[in-house]
Amino acid sequence: MVAQNVTSLSELEARLLVSLSAAGKSIFSVEDAEEVLKRKKVNIPRLLYALSKKRWLERLEKGTYLILPFEAGPERRWTEEGYVVATYLVEPYAIAYWSALNYYNYTDQIPTTIFVATTTRRKHAEAEILNLRFRFVTLRNYKFFAVTPVSFRGKQVNFTDREKTTIDCLDHPEYCGGISEAAKGLVTALREGQVDLKKITEYAQRMGNRTIFKRLGYLSEALDLEVGDFSEHWRKEISKGYSRLDPLGRTRGRYSRRWQLIVNLDLESLIAELAP
Repeated sequence: MVAQNVTSLSELEARLLVSLSAAGKSIFSVEDAEEVLKRKKVNIPRLLYALSKKRWLERLEKGTYLILPFEAGPERRWTEEGYVVATYLVEPYAIAYWSALNYYNYTDQIPTTIFVATTTRRKHAEAEILNLRFRFVTLRNYKFFAVTPVSFRGKQVNFTDREKTTIDCLDHPEYCGGISEAAKGLVTALREGQVDLKKITEYAQRMGNRTIFKRLGYLSEALDLEVGDFSEHWRKEISKGYSRLDPLGRTRGRYSRRWQLIVNLDLESLIAELAP
């Protein structure tokens, strides 16, 4: 029972948990624990192991722990919100791609994986922590920008902003469920007036991938989106050679000479699905 666990805590164990909780660190590192108990002669790894065995802590990764609160119940089961967990797994970071699309309500799909953009290369690109799946996408420094803090259930979490999320999904549709999901995000963002086309253009230029302009321009015209003169500007930015509209799709399809694209999806079905 929880009451038994509380009474079985040693003075040092109780001091550590109370101090970290009071500081708002429900997820903490070994270094955080050392800072709290720096004047105490204690074997920190052994202390954390003991607390884990008593089910007061859940080890997330090597050197990172989650304090299981009273709400976890007698069985000590708890899942912290995945976005918050991600803030402790890599630095710098931003919730991005399909996860950001979902946060901004640009997709009706609920991704089962939390996508995290970072400039740090991890040993493993995927991880499962507390029954949550994470996918870390390592970007070059020049592609990591437009990160905005969002208050999420009382905690600050970094997300790519609306324009960057839109551009990221056109850069790598494979990280947002495919070009259809990227198109849905673009349509929703533009029809609801939630993105700035100047920013969209600026961000696309900074990304260094001319295929973004191909997808952006083609989808805007095919889906009859109001983008004004930006369409012609985007067309001047495209590269030579044909690219696939959907990198996850087949290698063959209808050719768009205007946008240098292989249209390898059922465009009519997509248009019908996105009709206002």
